Amino acid sequence: SAFAVSSFIIGVAGALWGFVHLGSWEPAAFGINRSFDLLFMIIIGGLGSISGAFFGAAFIVVLPLLLDKLPHWTGLPIDTATAAHLALMIFGALIVFFLIKEPHGLARLWATAKEKLRLWPFPH
Repeated sequence: SAFAVSSFIIGVAGALWGFVHLGSWEPAAFGINRSFDLLFMIIIGGLGSISGAFFGAAFIVVLPLLLDKLPHWTGLPIDTATAAHLALMIFGALIVFFLIKEPHGLARLWATAKEKLRLWPFPH
């Protein structure tokens, strides 16, 4: 029952995204790269948590933007193709790390850090 309801909601969200964001629906907009991006968002953010999905989406969107600006900020002569490949290497390493060491992803790391900072001045 919950799987059917969540599948319905995701279907409606995909239809709205296709018509509202893209302006029209075409199969080229939903390629295999889009599917892998969504899967990587869930894996990096954390399996089984809603906040993890948000963390993963933010990470997948922000990291390539930061790596694109990295040569300008540091003054290193890195071309954009190297920065794009660097993002893919970081994503691959993080996916392997989160699948092996921390299946709950960034959401669990955030909760752990928040709990430790809450008790930080007086650990008892």
